[in-house]
Amino acid sequence: MNRILAILCLAVLTVSACKKYKDGPYVSVWSRKERIEGKWVVAYAEKNQQEITNSYKSLVMEFTRNYSVIETTDTSKINGIWGTMTNDNDFVIDYDNGNRSIYEIKRLTRKQFWIRNKQSELILHLKPF
Repeated sequence: MNRILAILCLAVLTVSACKKYKDGPYVSVWSRKERIEGKWVVAYAEKNQQEITNSYKSLVMEFTRNYSVIETTDTSKINGIWGTMTNDNDFVIDYDNGNRSIYEIKRLTRKQFWIRNKQSELILHLKPF
């Protein structure tokens, strides 16, 4: 009985250690890079506790396998490089125009990518394009 209890405790600790992001998931078979790659659109946007989704309805963010990013709207296109930092929650975009955005990853699955801009407090809930 003690052996079963020890195995159960070890399994619970292992699974809880896998959760990297505040809003989950606990475990994923996909790497972080594989979950980020692809085209994303804004499903929800918030700033200063106010929803501003309509302001971002034309934004498409494409993250490629070779770490390039292309952000397009109805009126503009911006290129850059994306990456993660040593902290699993940090996500960085360095734009070709010299600007840098640092985000905290809140949730990352194949169908949900939630990020919070650390400088502006903008919260984006992205979904696949």
